[in-house]
Amino acid sequence: MGLRWALAGCLGIVLLSAACDPLTGTGPGTAPDPKGYIHSDVAMHAVVITLVAGYPAGDYQFNYNGYRNGTLVISIPTGWHVTVQCENRATVPNSCAVVRGRGDTNPIESGWSTPDPTHGLAPGQSATFEFTPSATGSYRIASLVGGNEASGMWADLEVTAGGSPAMKAES
Repeated sequence: MGLRWALAGCLGIVLLSAACDPLTGTGPGTAPDPKGYIHSDVAMHAVVITLVAGYPAGDYQFNYNGYRNGTLVISIPTGWHVTVQCENRATVPNSCAVVRGRGDTNPIESGWSTPDPTHGLAPGQSATFEFTPSATGSYRIASLVGGNEASGMWADLEVTAGGSPAMKAES
């Protein structure tokens, strides 16, 4: 019985380390349906978006809700009040900030990010921020912690002239 338990323990350690590699990912699986992370109130023109940094379904921890490199697309009509709930489940600091484009180091407006976006939220922390876009265009929600956006830590943010808020995944 002792040899069986020893082999089972070794196998468990190997499987656990393969499933939770802190450098390349936070666990195996498929990313969830993005529609479950957006809730809107049409009468109030308000929307709540939840972004989970380092979502455990991805095989790479630099992601929001399991999607990276802009494959998570968020559409918001101008004039809608947006609340972003940013949760860090990764093993490194991350942030959420609304920026104009690649490599930006500051949010578009003061307050359009989690606190101290260049240092980010520590693993396990979360924060909320709010904004109301007034101009149509293509933007990003990105982690401004050094190197994170370049590693794929950004979502596409499309501000539209009309329609309804939406969140979808594109390949």
